[in-house]
Amino acid sequence: MASVIPLTLLQLPNLIASGLPAAIIARLAGHEGAVSLIRASGLALPVMACVAPIAAVLARRRRAWPVLLTGLLLIGAADLLGDSARSVLSIGVDRALHGLGAGIALPATLALAWERPPRWCRLLARWWAVVAVISLVGAVPLMRDRLVGGDWRAALQPFPWLTAVALAATALYVALTGGSGPQARAAVTPAERSQLALLAGPAAGLCALDLGVSNQRASSVAVAAGVALLVLTGLAMVTSADVVTGGERGRRGRLCFPLTGACAGFVLAPTAGAISALRPLAAGPDPALRALWLPLAAAAAACILGAGIAWLLRAGPPATAGLPATARGDGTRGSRAGAHAARHKAGKNSKAGKAGKDGKDGKDGKDGKASKAGQRSSGALRCVLTGLIAAAAGLLVARVVGPNGSQAGLAGAFALLGGGLATALSAGIAEATPAGAMTGLSLSLAGALTGYLVAAAIQIRLVGSLASATTGRRAATHALTRAAGWWELVAAAVIVAAAGGVFLLGRARRQQGEVPVRG
Repeated sequence: MASVIPLTLLQLPNLIASGLPAAIIARLAGHEGAVSLIRASGLALPVMACVAPIAAVLARRRRAWPVLLTGLLLIGAADLLGDSARSVLSIGVDRALHGLGAGIALPATLALAWERPPRWCRLLARWWAVVAVISLVGAVPLMRDRLVGGDWRAALQPFPWLTAVALAATALYVALTGGSGPQARAAVTPAERSQLALLAGPAAGLCALDLGVSNQRASSVAVAAGVALLVLTGLAMVTSADVVTGGERGRRGRLCFPLTGACAGFVLAPTAGAISALRPLAAGPDPALRALWLPLAAAAAACILGAGIAWLLRAGPPATAGLPATARGDGTRGSRAGAHAARHKAGKNSKAGKAGKDGKDGKDGKDGKASKAGQRSSGALRCVLTGLIAAAAGLLVARVVGPNGSQAGLAGAFALLGGGLATALSAGIAEATPAGAMTGLSLSLAGALTGYLVAAAIQIRLVGSLASATTGRRAATHALTRAAGWWELVAAAVIVAAAGGVFLLGRARRQQGEVPVRG
C-alpha cells in the first residue's frame, strides 16, 4: 500500500509540455502545435477518474489482489512504452495507459483494507488516507524535480523502480497470505455496486468537458470550470446524503466522507502544483523539491500527527462499517435479520430472570451502547470539521506568505493544509461504509480534475493577456503569483463551504430508513 498509492498518484501531473523547449514541441507536435501535446500528455487523470468507480466495483465484488495486480502490470507496460514515444499519438497512448493502470490499482489498495480482520481494517484505512494526502502534496514537486535534467521522457516513466517495488510487494502479499477471501455476498449489496457504477457517467462527462476546452478562449474555460464545479458539488452532496454511500440515516454524526474526499482532491494537487512551479522562479534557481524540502517535510509530519490525533480522540467501541452486514446494521437485508436475531435473543434473556430487573438492565445496556456510539460519531465529526478549517487556514497562510516567502512560512502553510486534510480524511474514512469510502476515492479524482480546470481558468484569465505581449520574467512571475493567490482564495472558500455541508448533513437527524436494493 505504501508503494502503490504514491505510484498511482504520481500519474496525475501533466508536466511534459511545460518543461519542453519550443524546438522539441515543434518537432513532436508538428503543425498541430502545443495544444495537442498538452491534451495528449494530460490524458492520465481523466482516464483515472473514469475508470476508478468501475475498478472499485470489481475490487469489492471479487478479490482485490487480482485487480491490484492488473493495474500494476498496466503501469509497468506503460513505463516500457514510454521509452519509445516519438509522437503526440504515442505520448497520448502512453499517458492513457498510465491512467488506466493507476485508476484500476488505486481502488484495489483501499479494498484490501476491508479484506483484513475487523481490528485491522480501520487502522489500514486511516493509513491509506495519510499516504494518499502525502502523495498528493508531493506528486507535482517530485515530478518537476524528475524533469530538471531536461529528459522529457522521464514524465512517461517517472519511477520504474517504484513500479517494480509495488509488483514485488503485491506478489509477496499474495504468497504470504494467499490473498484474502472474497467478501461475503451480503457485505457487497446490489445497491452499493449500482451506486459506485453510476459515478462513472458523471466522471466521463467531467473528462469530456476538461478535454473539450483545452484550446478554447478564456471565457469558455471559465464556463466549463463553473459547470464542472457545480457537477462535482452535486455529486458530493447527493452521495453524502445517500444511505448507501453516506452512512446510516439514524446516526447523528454522519461524516460525509464523499464530500470530504472531493474537497481534498479539488484542493491538494493544484495548490502544491502552483507553489512548486512558482517557488523556483520567485525564490531562486533550485529545483522544486530542493526549494520546498522543509514545507514538504512539515506536511508529511503534520499528516502523520493529524491522523494520530484523530485515532486517539476516537471514543467508544470500534465502528462496524466494513464488517459483514449482519453485524453492521446499515439497513441491508442482512442487517435487518441480524437486528431481528438480536431482539429475539434479548427477549429470551429477559424472560430468564426477573422481568422488571432484567428489563431495566437491558434498557440501560442499550442506552449505554447508543451513548458510546453517539460520542464516537460526535468526536469524529469534530475531527473532520477541525481538519477542514485548519486546511482553509493553511491556504490563507500560503496566500499571505506567497511563493517567494520564507521556508518557515510555507512550512506552516503546508503543515496546516496537509495535516488538516489528513485529519479530516482519516477520521471520516474510519466511520465510512465501504461504499462511502470508495465513493470518496472516486470523487477525489474527479475533484482533482475539477480543481485543475478551475485553476487553469483563473490562470488563463490573469496571465493569458501576457502571452501575446513581450514581457520579462519578473512580470510573468508576478502575474502567475497573482493567479496562484486567487486560486488559494477560491480553494479556501470551497473548503469552508464543504465544512458547512459536512456540519449540516452530519448533524441532521433522519428517520431510520431501509436501503433500497438496486442492481
